[in-house]
Amino acid sequence: MSRRVSAALLAAAVSSVSAIWSVPAGACAPCGSGDSTLTSAGTEQPFLGRLRSAAELRYRTDAIGTAGLDRARIRELRADLSTAWAVRDDLFLLASLPLVYREVTDPSLARSELRSVGDAELSAKWFVWRDRSFAPRWLLATLAGVKLPTGPWHEDELGAPLPLEAQPGSGSLDLSLGAALAFFEGSLSAYASLVQREPILTRARLVPGRSLRASTALQYQLGESFAARGLCDARWDQSSREQGQRDPHSGGAIAYLGAELLLSPFSDFALIPGARVPALQRLHGSHQEGPIVSLALTRDW
Repeated sequence: MSRRVSAALLAAAVSSVSAIWSVPAGACAPCGSGDSTLTSAGTEQPFLGRLRSAAELRYRTDAIGTAGLDRARIRELRADLSTAWAVRDDLFLLASLPLVYREVTDPSLARSELRSVGDAELSAKWFVWRDRSFAPRWLLATLAGVKLPTGPWHEDELGAPLPLEAQPGSGSLDLSLGAALAFFEGSLSAYASLVQREPILTRARLVPGRSLRASTALQYQLGESFAARGLCDARWDQSSREQGQRDPHSGGAIAYLGAELLLSPFSDFALIPGARVPALQRLHGSHQEGPIVSLALTRDW
């Protein structure tokens, strides 16, 4: 057998083995978006077909009512499961479902526990303007969504409904509308959003008010897999009504300051621990919210 024939057979054999053992290559999310900036859930950069899953754990405390009279203390552990899918290069469809554990201590120091799903939410994020088609620095988006009353109704031992703040969900069908602005420039990035939520179908016994929520973040990326982010989250709620009467311990305004670390030990995977503290509380009546500790995982597919 000639050397040329032997070389040809060897090349064919190597090619066949390579074809059998080859693994399809997939582009990472930063490659698709044209920017290597780490992002948290809700601040993803768009490209056609992007699919991201996220799970966030949050622990917080709450105290509602007058001390020594009717104060209820709440400890909550909440897991928010969400998925975002870019059906076009300018449109994200998002779905989220919270799982809630709450421990409520009433004025008599009796404790009750609540384990339940919360209110699911479906939303869309449409990017209406960007300064350039690939690796944009500025992104402007509109936000729209609907919150479904999937959280079950919970009552105390006497059959009275728990306060709205102690329920796993608002029990209402809400529509939301807002806008978001993102900026990316090298190691620096920023994000801001404003969303109004309006309940349109409510339960007769507990009626939540409308809500306005604002969020801002400033991030600096210290390396390919590590970034630090400063946060400010603010919320204004209209007072809720119970059996036609205004709840004196509901509604008002609150603002949180916080920080997060974004760690990416593997491609397309991020671990995000964070904490927030109430810097401004203008809540109505006797109502105090405590710090929030969080841990989020994101995965791009």
